[in-house]
Amino acid sequence: MVNLKDVLYFFLLNVSSGFMLSAAHNVLYFVLDIHTPVIHFLHYFFTFLFMVLLQSLGCTPRVSLALEEFKLPVAAKFCETILSAIVHSQNRHGELYLMRIFDFMFTFTILVAGKCLVPSRSSGKPEPNLMVPLGLASSLCWLEVGQLEFSTFSLLCAPLLAIARGISLLTLQRAFIRCTESSSAGKLGHLEQFCLYYTGLTTAALFLPALISYANSHVEVDASWESIDYALMSLSFLFMSSNLYSDLWLSLSLNGRVYATLDHTKYLAASVGQWFIQNMAHPNVIALGGKVLTMACLGRIAARF
Repeated sequence: MVNLKDVLYFFLLNVSSGFMLSAAHNVLYFVLDIHTPVIHFLHYFFTFLFMVLLQSLGCTPRVSLALEEFKLPVAAKFCETILSAIVHSQNRHGELYLMRIFDFMFTFTILVAGKCLVPSRSSGKPEPNLMVPLGLASSLCWLEVGQLEFSTFSLLCAPLLAIARGISLLTLQRAFIRCTESSSAGKLGHLEQFCLYYTGLTTAALFLPALISYANSHVEVDASWESIDYALMSLSFLFMSSNLYSDLWLSLSLNGRVYATLDHTKYLAASVGQWFIQNMAHPNVIALGGKVLTMACLGRIAARF
């Protein structure tokens, strides 16, 4: 049984580090012309170094895990990264909205494919009849037609990205369950070791796309640097490792439905915060209705949990 306090702690860590990363990613892109493949590579690389540090300090036990179990989750993450680079190229601000309006497909993938990939976690709360309206409402939160920017190719790849996110989560959970069943180590220590293997192998898989992306980047000679840019750059490794580790902990400790609920909660807060940051410059009735419905769905889930 997962401790509720631990879930709350890692969720808040994930949200807070994600908030700081949104600013750090802007610095990496606008100042250093760093794109999605490199950013994803850095996330896994810094988290891998963090896990190696924990193990070298004796904070986590050394457990040998079967490398065969990591083939599917690493391949799924590789596909997710490539699709993410296509859908959210960072050239268009509105492509972020394009990603989010297909979040319902992420939820539906968990509900449908979870029965086959992770049958031991496909039951329980929240119930599917609560998750379906939550997934649809959370997508409506970001349906701001005036803000959408996309190419034909990115529009076609956007639903595939949402499905890839769901498959990536489910294959990761399946690999973790299989490694847990075949190991005598405790679940917590095993989780840390699993993260070490997963982040290391994913770092290796993303190295070539990141290298190609970085080789094609172009840094302006006259790029201006502010003091806040230096601060975000110097601390980005901490934000990246904290964000990814907290996300992995939530992914491996919770079932897919609970994880999706927390994911929708996070992006609901992001959509509301986006309105406040923009001083309500682009509100519309559909997005407002989506926010209200999402809050109602979350309240209903909380009441029945």
